[in-house]
Amino acid sequence: MTSPIDQRARFQLAQLGAAVGEPSRATMLVALLGGLALPASELARLAGVSASTATSHLRNLHQAGLLTVRTQGRHRYFALAGPEVADALERFASLGLSEFPRREPRREALAIARTCYAHLAGRVAIAFWRRAVQAGWIAWSDEAVRLLARGVSVLGARGLLVDAPVDLAGTTCLDWSERVPHVAGRLGVTLCHELLAAGWMKRVAGARTLRVTARGEEGFGGLGVRWAY
Repeated sequence: MTSPIDQRARFQLAQLGAAVGEPSRATMLVALLGGLALPASELARLAGVSASTATSHLRNLHQAGLLTVRTQGRHRYFALAGPEVADALERFASLGLSEFPRREPRREALAIARTCYAHLAGRVAIAFWRRAVQAGWIAWSDEAVRLLARGVSVLGARGLLVDAPVDLAGTTCLDWSERVPHVAGRLGVTLCHELLAAGWMKRVAGARTLRVTARGEEGFGGLGVRWAY
């Protein structure tokens, strides 16, 4: 006999699948993976639906516990309900991708570097964290990814994580375009913030794509971080 807990979990999973499974709602969720709050009008435009249809979709996602909403003046701004939602969406997306489509320029740029709820994702992220493990800048385990004293010293010399505590830690998050983990949590978010502040990367307007600048190419190269374009 199915227990009440099993029945509730089955119902909640089905409800979540229905919320995520509609293409327009999925488009809105992907747009919010960058960690920014967006108005309903912008989400409607991105999804290619009318304002009234967008309102219905956003209400559905909010009721499913995937979004938070705040009112500012006449506008309502929507954001993912938390980093755990972003992590789940990235992992869920990766299940259906045997290979990330890389021929279309916009998707190729997204695969190279992007934000995933304020931390760095894509090929650049994978290359950076792989180099960090090899060089002994971080300690990587299933439980956590921790910044080491060597990492503070080497990265600090390049102007990154200068004031970071040695025990700054993050968690792993499966990269849906590269199909291997990158670093999320405090460590991942802090690194992404400092890469942007240092001018190594720039945001692409209207997207969660990130662009590596000339300064960034030089900085990453000096650290031995390399990836394929």
